[in-house]
Amino acid sequence: MLWAAFLGQALFFVATYLFINQYPWLLLAAGVSFNGVIGYLIHQRSKQLQNADRSLEQGLLSLMDSDFSVSIPTAKDGNRDAIFDLFNRCTDKLRKERQHLYQREMLLDKVLNTSPVVTFLVDINQRIIFANRAAELMFNHGNSILGYSWSDVCAKLAPDFVQALQQSGESIFTLKNAQGEEQAWHLAKSGVRIHQANNTLYLLKSITNELNRQEVQTWKKVIRVISHELNNSIAPISSMCHSGQLLAKNLDEPRLDRVFSSISRRVDHLNEFIKGYGALSKLKMPDKRVIDWQVLLEQISALYTFNLVTDIPKTDVYADEHQIEQVLINILKNAHEAYSESESMGEVCLAISEQSQGGIGIEISDNGPGMAAEVLENALLPFYSTKHSGTGLGLALCREIIEAHQGKLSFYNRKSGGLTVRIFLPAQLL
Repeated sequence: MLWAAFLGQALFFVATYLFINQYPWLLLAAGVSFNGVIGYLIHQRSKQLQNADRSLEQGLLSLMDSDFSVSIPTAKDGNRDAIFDLFNRCTDKLRKERQHLYQREMLLDKVLNTSPVVTFLVDINQRIIFANRAAELMFNHGNSILGYSWSDVCAKLAPDFVQALQQSGESIFTLKNAQGEEQAWHLAKSGVRIHQANNTLYLLKSITNELNRQEVQTWKKVIRVISHELNNSIAPISSMCHSGQLLAKNLDEPRLDRVFSSISRRVDHLNEFIKGYGALSKLKMPDKRVIDWQVLLEQISALYTFNLVTDIPKTDVYADEHQIEQVLINILKNAHEAYSESESMGEVCLAISEQSQGGIGIEISDNGPGMAAEVLENALLPFYSTKHSGTGLGLALCREIIEAHQGKLSFYNRKSGGLTVRIFLPAQLL
């Protein structure tokens, strides 16, 4: 078998040699064709690699330009498809991360611009590089202050305000607003490093309302303690007074009966006094509904007359009608009493108007003597009263009701004489 294999191979080589000697041009043609095919395949492969390199280069340039929407198609027939697939997964992850960051930035921007805290950022060159809506309202009437020089902004502020802003860390200071009211502010000033640059962050928060709430809560605690102690004493005094009156009848002594009757009346008066302050310390939360101003004003006018000098606005205000009625009655009562004290003739005027910040403004004005500076400062405090028989409860209760509605109550002496009481009620349902 072995010799047959060798014989077959020998015959094959001999035949090949004779064929080549007889047809040499056929071998040349075969060689040229083979070289052409090999060259074409090499050219095509080189072109594919160049296209792949160009796609990868363009993709990387797009990433440098923060364009994460680019992707490279994979043909699944080359050694670089794994790299392209990894590139596409990276761009997809970067795209999702950027979308997530964008949503967080939008949320942060929304929160900052709706926050009442005045927030602005000053760079190392003393230029304002960020300011929220509250800062624009405070420093530039609601217009943008981005790019403004901080020194130029400070030049338009009151000296006391500028001095307060120059303090480091946290501080509390007071300023007077356009109406001359003292407003308390909390300032937080700190350094912030952004993109390797040092900046200064300012946070300004009005704490006047918070201080007022804390003050009212303190008064409520005091009133509850006093009421408790007085009730503990009044109950046995009232019982003993009643027993004394019964004994006085048996003794047939008129003077004792007058004494016990006087004690009984004073005890009843003290009970009413305590109940009044209990109303302040236990004021219910407002039951807010749309107020029908026409009906409400007609009901109030039956008790205290006034001249309505404006049309009733159409803006819906959600409030507790009974509590607002109590406030208006109390203020109108004070206005009418101011006439009797000054012995002047005039009428009480009431105006209701829509406010630019949304909501309703109510003004009640009289032509009385007005309020002294000390009275204006303390008028809203419980226990404070200039009337001989006053309890100092009425205006304090009015303030508590208005602030429970997220509103504001204030007093101003009129230049022409008399007093104006202003009430602001927000229109939104809370």
